[in-house]
Amino acid sequence: MIEKKNIIDFLSSKQDIFFKIVSEYSNRLRKINQKLFSLCSNSIYTELPKHLLEIAEYYRKNKMMNHYFYALSRYQQYGENAGLKEKTQEIIRKLIETDTVELQSPEIIGSHVIFDQGEIIFLEQEKGEYFYFIEKGKVKISHIDSENEFIVAILKEGEIFGEMAILNGLARNATAIAFEQTRLLILSKDNLFNELGVKLLQKLFSSFAKRIWYSYRRALNLYYSNPVTRLYDCLDFIIKSKEAQKMDISYYFDISLTDLRVMTNTLHLKEDVIKEFLNDDNIQIHFGQLSITNITKFEDTLKLYLSRERRR
Repeated sequence: MIEKKNIIDFLSSKQDIFFKIVSEYSNRLRKINQKLFSLCSNSIYTELPKHLLEIAEYYRKNKMMNHYFYALSRYQQYGENAGLKEKTQEIIRKLIETDTVELQSPEIIGSHVIFDQGEIIFLEQEKGEYFYFIEKGKVKISHIDSENEFIVAILKEGEIFGEMAILNGLARNATAIAFEQTRLLILSKDNLFNELGVKLLQKLFSSFAKRIWYSYRRALNLYYSNPVTRLYDCLDFIIKSKEAQKMDISYYFDISLTDLRVMTNTLHLKEDVIKEFLNDDNIQIHFGQLSITNITKFEDTLKLYLSRERRR
C-alpha cells in the first residue's frame, strides 16, 4: 500500500514500474486517438510510412511548400517503396533547385529546442528519438490526411507530448506543430528523471489523465449527428478542461471559429448548416478568437441541443 503523497517518490525509485504504468496510459491514449482519426477522416487510417505522402499532398494543396518538403523528406527517410522514393527524391531536388522552400532550423540550446510559430516538430509516421516538455508556448497536435487537418489538442506550458513513440517503440501517431514560438525541453527515457524532478513527474500523470479524458470527449463529440451540437459541445469540454479564460460570467478561448470547425469536423459544411450557432449573439469573436458572453445562457443552449440528440 502506497499513500498518495508517496507515489512519485516510490515510482522514482522503481523506474521499471514507472515506465510500465506510463506505457499503459500511452497505449490507451493511442487507441482513443486512432478512433478519433477514423471518425474525422474519409481516408482509411494506417500506420504506414506511405501516410507521409498523404500529408505531403495536403500541404501541397494548401501551398505550404516548406511543410510539403518536410513531409516528402521524411517519406524519403522512412518509405519502403523504391519507386515512390525515387519520385519523391526528384520532387525534392526540384524544390531545392528552384529555391521554392526554406529549410526550417529550430534553435537548439543544450537540452532545449526553440521552434518558431508554424514549424513542424514531428509528423505522423516519423520515428521518434525524443519526447518533449513544453516550457513556454503552445503546440498543436493534429491528424492530417490528403484533404484535411483535424486538430486533436492544443497543448500548453507544463504538458508533455511525443512520449508514445519513445515508450512503446512505435512511430508517431499524430503531428505536432508549434502553435506559437515554443521552447521545449528534450526528454528521453535516460534523462527523464534527472530533467523533470518529482513535481514535474507528478504533472506527467496529471497530463496523461487529462489527455485521455480530452480525447475521449473529442470522440464522443464526433458521434453527435447535428454539427451545431458538436460546436457547442466542443466549447463546453474546452471549458471543462480549463483551457478557456474565465472573466466573471464570460469565457475567452485561444481558438478561432475556423479552429473550432476543424476540431468538430464541420469546416467542409456550408455556413447555412450551422447558422443557429453562427447567429447566437452569446457567441462573440474578438480579434479572430471566440468568447462566450454569458456562461449560464450557453449551458442552457447546450442542454437543449444535447436533449435533441438523445431523442434521435
